Amino acid sequence: MRHLVVVLILLAGCNPSPSPMPAAPVAKVEAVAKGDPVEGLRVSTRLGCNGCHEKNGGGGIFMENPQVGRVVAPNLTERRRLYDDAAFAALLHEGKTHDGHPPLGMPIHMFQYLSHGEVRDVTAWLRSLPDVATALPKTAYAPAIARAIADGTLPYLDDVKPDPGNVPPATRPVEPLALGKYLAMTTCTECHGRDLNGWSREDDAPSLVVAKAYTAEKFARLMKTGEIATGGKSKTGMMSEVAAYRFSTLTDAEVSALKLYLDSR
Repeated sequence: MRHLVVVLILLAGCNPSPSPMPAAPVAKVEAVAKGDPVEGLRVSTRLGCNGCHEKNGGGGIFMENPQVGRVVAPNLTERRRLYDDAAFAALLHEGKTHDGHPPLGMPIHMFQYLSHGEVRDVTAWLRSLPDVATALPKTAYAPAIARAIADGTLPYLDDVKPDPGNVPPATRPVEPLALGKYLAMTTCTECHGRDLNGWSREDDAPSLVVAKAYTAEKFARLMKTGEIATGGKSKTGMMSEVAAYRFSTLTDAEVSALKLYLDSR
């Protein structure tokens, strides 16, 4: 824009008129990229935002048991007022909350890899939600968990922190192998570990080397419906449930890219 203004001024100087008029001041306009709320809904579903916080963003009790206590996913239509767009990006990329509390339950270590473009889309979706009035209880951790949070010894505190020096990409990759890695790191690490090597054999989050045992067709079926390679649901049902709700939003090209990357590991 600045170059265009300069060119126009120079052209005007080359063709002076008999009665020159003083040039009007030119206001500097900064182009601000806006997100797409429709794409933001699709991304938010893949990430699980509207799973933990409910489809309407109104929040709810995420977990309640004697060992952990009560964990409440807050009402996003209320909390969004505490964050401008830059602050919301800092929450997702860095785990920076409005008051400094650790955002336990939010997989910041996964969200840190989100592109700025997808964060803008999620933000646009969040801003588009109608206000929801809910009377939610407060999060109340069990005493041992509360002490571990206070003294910084809770192991899961690392999950709400980014890697030092991480720089999120401006936009997500286009090349299939790079896109597959991006999708894996922003979709699968929450359950299958930061290295995608899973946990124990008994857990329903195995190493994703298991993807190599799937044909392209069966992998696509898993992503779209939750049906595993041998048919039926996963061992505990978690993967089947998550895939059917969250991963079914992936496009065919995204599923192919994800399979390509997982097969390359």
